[in-house]
Amino acid sequence: MSLSSILINLLETHVLNPASSWVESIAFDMPKTTDLTDTYRGTWFLSPRQHTIEFVCYNVLFFVLFTVGQRLLKRKGSAFYSPKIDQLSDQLSESIDANVLRGHWMDKAVLALLCGSYVLTVYHKVFGDNFMYLLQPCHVNLLLLISAFVFNSKQSKFTNLAFNTYLHYLWATIIALWFPDSTDNGLFLVIENFWFEHYLLLLVPVYMIYSGRFVIFPLSLSYAVVSYALFCLFHSFVLSGCGLLTGHNLNYMLVPPNSPIMHSLGKFYRLAVYAAMFVCCVISRYIIVEIFSIPLRIKQWKTNQKTLSDKKHA
Repeated sequence: MSLSSILINLLETHVLNPASSWVESIAFDMPKTTDLTDTYRGTWFLSPRQHTIEFVCYNVLFFVLFTVGQRLLKRKGSAFYSPKIDQLSDQLSESIDANVLRGHWMDKAVLALLCGSYVLTVYHKVFGDNFMYLLQPCHVNLLLLISAFVFNSKQSKFTNLAFNTYLHYLWATIIALWFPDSTDNGLFLVIENFWFEHYLLLLVPVYMIYSGRFVIFPLSLSYAVVSYALFCLFHSFVLSGCGLLTGHNLNYMLVPPNSPIMHSLGKFYRLAVYAAMFVCCVISRYIIVEIFSIPLRIKQWKTNQKTLSDKKHA
C-alpha cells in the first residue's frame, strides 16, 4: 500500500468518519428519503459525509477568495485603494445641488416602503412558515438596502460598500420574480408582499443610482469576486449550517430546486449552483447595472463636454 493510500485511510478513519458522525448527531432528525417535489423540508439528499466534506471545502475556498479579493482591492494603485474611495466620496459631497437636497424626502419615503415590506415579511415568517426563512437571501438583501438608507452619508464607507455589494446581487431578485413562490399560507397580504418586496429590490437600486447620493464604484473583477465570495459564504456557512440544525431547506442548501436540470445534476447540484452564482454576479454588475446607468452616463458625458467647451472659450 502506498504512502498516499495510508494517509487517506488514516484521514478517513480518524477525521472524516468521526466528523460525519458528529454532523449527523447534531443535525435535525431529517428523513433519509427525498421527495424532490417538496423543496420546503430538508432531508438527507446529501449524505452526512458529503455535507461534512462540502462544508469544509466550500467555506475554505470562499474564505480564500474573499481574502485574496480584498487584498487585490486594497493594494496600492487599485481603484479601491482607500484614499481613492475617500476621494470618490468627497467628489460626491462637492457635487450635491439643490435638486438632490430636495430629494431627501424621497429617501425617507423609500425607506418607509422598505421597512414596511420587511415588517410584513417578519410577520409572515414568524406566524406562517418559520422565522428561519428570514435568512432567505432576498430578505437579507432587503436589510442591506435598508441599512444603506439608515446610514446614508456620502462619507460613509459602510453605506457605499453595502450599496455596491448589493449591485452584484440583482440577479437573485430577477430569478425570484421569474420563478415566484406563490404559496399562500392564508396570512394578510402574503402574496402581495412577495411581489412588492421583490419589485422594491429591483427598482430601489435604480432610484439610488440616480439620486446622486450614493457612490457607484468603478467596474472591478476583484470587487465582483469579493461580493461573490461573501454571498457564497452566506450560503455555505450560514444557510447550510442553519439548514442542517433546523431541518429547513434554506435557499435549497439541503435539497435541490424542483427542476429537471437540478435533478440531473444529482448530488453535485451545489457545485453547479455556486459556479452559476459567479456568472450571475458578474452579469448583474457588468451588464444589468451598466444598462440601468446608461442615461446617467450620457448626462455625465454631456456635462463634461460642456465643461471642456466652457474652458476652451474662457
